[in-house]
Amino acid sequence: MPFTTCISVRDTAASIAFYEDLGFDVDSSIASPGDDIHLLLYRGGFCGLLYSNADLKQWLPALADTPISLAGMLYLTVDDFDGFHDRVARRAEVIKGPLTDHVGQRVFYFRDLDGYVIGIHDNAAFQASDLRKYAEA
Repeated sequence: MPFTTCISVRDTAASIAFYEDLGFDVDSSIASPGDDIHLLLYRGGFCGLLYSNADLKQWLPALADTPISLAGMLYLTVDDFDGFHDRVARRAEVIKGPLTDHVGQRVFYFRDLDGYVIGIHDNAAFQASDLRKYAEA
């Protein structure tokens, strides 16, 4: 199983609305009563989890002093790169790109409500590159 992301958010309702507005789906069926955690999906594929910051720190006290956000990026590969970019640009801060990187990947980066940086790759460029072999494992 590849690494799975669980991002800590201030307000799950606001984050859910933000991601749904960008075309993601959210499934809250895994949450038990009093546990504010949600599956984040894109076109039926699992992307990670949204977890209330307060609940996450209670569940895993080692994170109690850790600020929301991270020093890094989360990536998603999409089929309609240009359409997705246009949708994001109307709703969020695009902080870099779109551009084509040194290995031929089309990418842009945006920031979500809690400061997480999301990198979006063009699936067609990905499939045409040597990086595709890593996704076939």
